[in-house]
Amino acid sequence: MCIVALNWVWRQQLEPTAKLVLLSLADAADDHGVCWPSVATMARRCCVSTRTVRRSLQLLVAGGFLAVEPRCRADGSSCSNRYRLQLPGGDTLSSPPDSNVTPSGHTRQGPPDTGVSPRTTKGTLKESPPLPDTATCPLEPDSMAGGGRDRSRLVYPQDLTARERDQAERKLTGLPTDLAQQLLDELAGRMAADAIRSSPLSYLRGLIQRAHGGQFTPEAGLQVAARRNRRWGIEAAQQRIEAAGRRPPPSDVDTDNSLVQHLVAIRDLARRRARSEE
Repeated sequence: MCIVALNWVWRQQLEPTAKLVLLSLADAADDHGVCWPSVATMARRCCVSTRTVRRSLQLLVAGGFLAVEPRCRADGSSCSNRYRLQLPGGDTLSSPPDSNVTPSGHTRQGPPDTGVSPRTTKGTLKESPPLPDTATCPLEPDSMAGGGRDRSRLVYPQDLTARERDQAERKLTGLPTDLAQQLLDELAGRMAADAIRSSPLSYLRGLIQRAHGGQFTPEAGLQVAARRNRRWGIEAAQQRIEAAGRRPPPSDVDTDNSLVQHLVAIRDLARRRARSEE
């Protein structure tokens, strides 16, 4: 148990499950904030599912609270990941040796994490398959933290390059779609106002950290979202008008009915008058 790490965790503003998982890691960590419990072990300690643990780990990595590194045995087989709590003062931790899997003075902390392929904030070790981005930890391609994962609905700032858009999409992994769109709108608004002094991706990373800490409040993004919603409303109205103009007449109209014939005559008269006035 690392008392410094536990005290640090208690000060963080996190959603309850992610904080519980982080507390579990701090409880297992050594004096340097390093531990390697399996996902199954954390799930059992936190009384949640392994899927929930993986979602929480992703949030913690994306928020900068945690770094994850894969570990391998001497024969090359995988075992549980190594977790590094990102304690204040920077990462001055030395890597525990992988000799015989379990460093001296520590007990093995659970079975291998066969379903976890982490990304790290440091250099990568042997990993299969290799993952190019180093900012987040992809653990589950599912609904993550609620709100769905329909990423095709997200609207990105137009000034982002294709590469920057791909990196931004990875950084937003695990966030609810609505929140992810708010962060992108805020980024777009700041970029339009030329208010970003760093790179757009660095600014987005800061927004994500604020969101995880419960400190994000949309400002410039509100106007961006309002303009987009107005544009979408106009386009939807135009589509409805065009669809109505192409709609064929009902096939079950009784053309022999006198009332129907009268209405048709009025319609034809109105059309002739309109054409004559053109």
